[in-house]
Amino acid sequence: MVEASRRQGRWSWRRMHSVAAGPTRMRDVLTTAPSETELEEAGSRRLLAAVDELGERTSHLKRRREQLWASLPALSKNRAETYRLNSDALTLARAGTTYQDPQKMARLSEDEVAADEAMRGVQREIRQLDEEIGKLGRTS
Repeated sequence: MVEASRRQGRWSWRRMHSVAAGPTRMRDVLTTAPSETELEEAGSRRLLAAVDELGERTSHLKRRREQLWASLPALSKNRAETYRLNSDALTLARAGTTYQDPQKMARLSEDEVAADEAMRGVQREIRQLDEEIGKLGRTS
């Protein structure tokens, strides 16, 4: 169908891609250049916007760091408690003084690992935030 249309001249590449508006005239083009002060003002506005954005980013990172730092004591306490519970259960099981349910032992071990991972994850994120805050401070 398309090939038949081409042979009969119903449409052509030139007609499909011609510019409908015609040639561009110089009077249609804005010929006035911005003044030097306008360029300086625009540059200053962009610079101030970038500084504001950088300040907001730094502030956000510092707030996040403070939140994480505040959560460390509770995470540390939780990690110590889960370690103690798991350690006590393992000691009792080794001594054979009481029967320890294998499912309970597995859960205690998993809880200890989860508490440790949570603590390490927060510490890792704090280090990353410190590094990023330091980088942002050096660029400004």
